[in-house]
Formats: sequence, structure tokens, C-alpha cells
Amino acid sequence: MGQAKYFLLALFSLSTWIVVSTLAVAQDSPEDAFSALDPRATAAFKAGAEQMEQENWKEAITAFSEAISIDDSFSQAYLGRADALRELEDYRSALSNYSQALNFLQASLNPITAHAYNGRGVCHRELENTDLAASDFYNAIEIDRNNPEIAANYGDILVNYGGDPASALDYLDTAIDLDPENAEAYRNRGLARAQLREFEESIEDLEKSVELDPSEYLTYSTLAGIHTVEEEFEKAIEAFNQAIEHYQPEKSSDPDLFIEGYLRRGEAQLRLAFDEETSAEQRETLYNDLIVGTDHVLTEFPEAGMALHQRGQAMRLQGRLNQAIKAFTDAIQLAGGEASYLADAYLKRGICWHYQGQDSLARGDFEQSAGIRFEDPLPHFWIGLSHAQEASYREAIDSYGEAIAKAPTFPAPYINRGLAYMQLGGFQKAVDNFNEAIRNEPAEPEHFFKRGIAHMRMEEYQKAFDSFHLATLNDEKMAKAFRGAAGALKALDRTSLAEQYADRARAIDAEGI
Repeated sequence: MGQAKYFLLALFSLSTWIVVSTLAVAQDSPEDAFSALDPRATAAFKAGAEQMEQENWKEAITAFSEAISIDDSFSQAYLGRADALRELEDYRSALSNYSQALNFLQASLNPITAHAYNGRGVCHRELENTDLAASDFYNAIEIDRNNPEIAANYGDILVNYGGDPASALDYLDTAIDLDPENAEAYRNRGLARAQLREFEESIEDLEKSVELDPSEYLTYSTLAGIHTVEEEFEKAIEAFNQAIEHYQPEKSSDPDLFIEGYLRRGEAQLRLAFDEETSAEQRETLYNDLIVGTDHVLTEFPEAGMALHQRGQAMRLQGRLNQAIKAFTDAIQLAGGEASYLADAYLKRGICWHYQGQDSLARGDFEQSAGIRFEDPLPHFWIGLSHAQEASYREAIDSYGEAIAKAPTFPAPYINRGLAYMQLGGFQKAVDNFNEAIRNEPAEPEHFFKRGIAHMRMEEYQKAFDSFHLATLNDEKMAKAFRGAAGALKALDRTSLAEQYADRARAIDAEGI
């Protein structure tokens, strides 16, 4: 918007003054066009342009209004008043004045008309009339393809609202070529490239935008989103930190933006904590930082249910089960039956109950979760675990079957159904389930180890050895698998080889001391 005052000054200088169709007679030069106007209107317009230069927007509006009262067809005065109103963020009034200016400029395809379309497009965009904004920016770019502000605005609407990042790139390239200091154009080009999955180039643009304007939180937020997609969670968290630090509330919708920054960072913190390469110390730091973030949100907005849900997740993973239960309960009570996190909150609270040995309470929460997310296998899986903890193995087997029906390639229900069959003496059924787990996760040594145990119970020692041996091939440090193989070999009277496996198990145990 800051270009408005410069445009009006250039307009007043007559170097860009264009004869408009509303003038009663044709003139031979811009000076003649200017002289055709009432001198009082011209003087008022000049005063308004000077006030624009000094950023005295209200005084500029008064002067342009005076010019209009003298000559109500003075299109440039309407344009000046519209620009000043736009600077004051009075977009509805500005929009009306741009339209008035365009009523007199429609037949004149020149930079003045392009400026009016562009200004009106900005107002439509700010008022969330994005289709009308796109139309005005298109009209403006068709008239003046060498205006960097217009090219940047049309690129912005195409990438942020039009779903057309490829076309947006053309206009944003033009905007940046014409104005290499436009931080917003770099940010939008970075977003367009991200939508086209050109992530390396996208990050370069966003970092350039930060270099030009290090105070714009939207750039950091966009950068954080790309790092999240790339699963670079440490970089995402740092970018979210910068977004939160630079965020300045301005609009009535800003509480949502305030909350969103912390919640998106919290999600990145949880995902980094789940990474197997993250150390226990790093995880604890991430959980603590997440909880501090929810403190900030809940201090300002105590009814932020998602913040409570994230808080519960961090506390559960820290083993603070009572505090986690309280956080999940508060989140559930605030959800109103429609929140996206509701099913997960029931599931996670149920897991807390389960680990406290309160399995009847846990099952109630798991059933609530299953009733919300019908296709999710996890609630049924955890119902099975709760039955197994109470030694109700038949019920556990049924629940694991429900989980398998919803996710036939999910290994955990097969493994736990196999273990339940083992408890009931159904060793062949256990083997069948372990085989299904192996089929879906063939590199997991635990699956082979458990199958080996089942074969041992059936005195199928060669099959048991094969299973234990496969476990050791997938994990050369799995001492229990070497011990299992030694036991199977002894049963096969292969004492010498059995001792070699037993020695290997003892060596691994010693290395771990």
C-alpha cells in the first residue's frame, strides 16, 4: 500500500498524466488536460498529494474530498482519496472510491486505470472477496504489465487463493525482477514453489524474504510449514519460534493465529520427540518446551482445547499420568463433540487409565474413540490390550480381530493376538498370527523371536531354531534370540553349535554391562 503516495505524487507532477475520456474536449498535451480542470479542484488535489507525501492520510482525504466537491467527475481525486482510505485500512470506503474513479476511467487503458484496478483489488482481497480481487488484478495486469506492485498482487492472489502456483510464478518472477527488494513477493514465490514441491528453491526464496524483512511472522510460518513437510522438525521448530516472536496481533481473528503458531510448533515438537534418533534428554526438553507453550496459550485463551490435548500428550509421554488425564479430560469437556482431536483425546486418556490398571475405565474411553473414528484400528487394539491385562484372552482375541479387519497390514494386532493364543495354548494359531506380522513387517526381529517361542512350545525345534536364527540375522545384538537358538539346538542334540550360540548370548550380555 505504501506505493499509493508515490503514485499520486507522480500523477500530480504531470509526467504520467493521461487524458481521460471524461474530459469535455480533446487536448494536445498533458498540460492542456490539467488546465481544463477547475483551478480550485486542482489546488485541492495538489494539497492532497502533498499530504500523502507526509503520510497525513486524514488530511489528504479532506483535501481530495474538497477537490471532488468542486468537480465530482475528478477521477484522480477519487483515486487519491481511495489510496488514503486504503492506508487507513478503511477498505470498504476505499473500494467505493476506486469504483467511482473507474467509472470515469473505464475507456482509458493507462497506468492510472491500472492503479485504480489494483487498489480496488487490494480492498477486495482485504475484505476476503478473493474472486473480485482476482478479476481486478487481472484487469490491472492486462493494462500495465511493468508495474511490480500489480504483478506481485496478481501472483499473491493466484498462489494463496487461486490454486495456480505455476501461473503465479510467472507474475512473481516479473515482480521480483522489477523490484528485487519486495520481501512479500519472495515469500509468495517461495510458497508457489513449495506447492510445486520445489522445496530447495522455495526455502531459498523464503530465506531471502527474511533477509529483506526479518520482522514478518508469515514468512517464518511458511518456512516452518515447508520444513515440517520435509520432516526437518528441528528447523521447523526454530522457524515457529521466530514466527511466534515476531507475531503482532492486528485483527479480530488474531487469537486463532496466536493459538495456531503454538499448536503447529507443538505438533513439530511431538513429531521430533517420536523420532528414534532423538535422545531421551532431547525428548524431555521437547516435552517441557511444549508444555510451556501450552501455558502461554491457556493463560490467554483457557478454552483452547487443542492446547490442552497437546499438553496431555506431552505429560503422558513423560509418565505424568494423573496430570495427563486431567488435561485430556479438560480438552474433552471443551470439545463439544466436534473437535478434531476428540477421538484421540479419548484414546490417549484411555491409555493412561490402562497403564494405571484401570482397564474398565480405559475400555470406556477406547469405545468412545472407536465410535468417533470408525475406521481407526487403534481403539480396538487397545481394547484388546485392556482385556489381555485382565487375562480375558478370548475377548482380547476378538478385539484384535476388529483391529485387523480395519487395518489388515497393521502388525501389532497380529502379534498380540498371537500372544493371546499362546496364553490359551493355541500355539499353531499363534504361529499363524506371527507369520502375518512377519509378512507385513519382515525385518522386525521380535516377530521371529516370538514365533520361535511358539515352535519351541510345540517341540518343533528345527522351526524354532530357524525363527531364532532369522531374529539374530535382523538384530546381531539380540541376546535372547541367540539363547533361544541355543536351546533349540540342544533339543536337536547339536550341542557344539548350541554352545557357540550360548557363548554369543553371554558376550552380548557382557557388552551391555
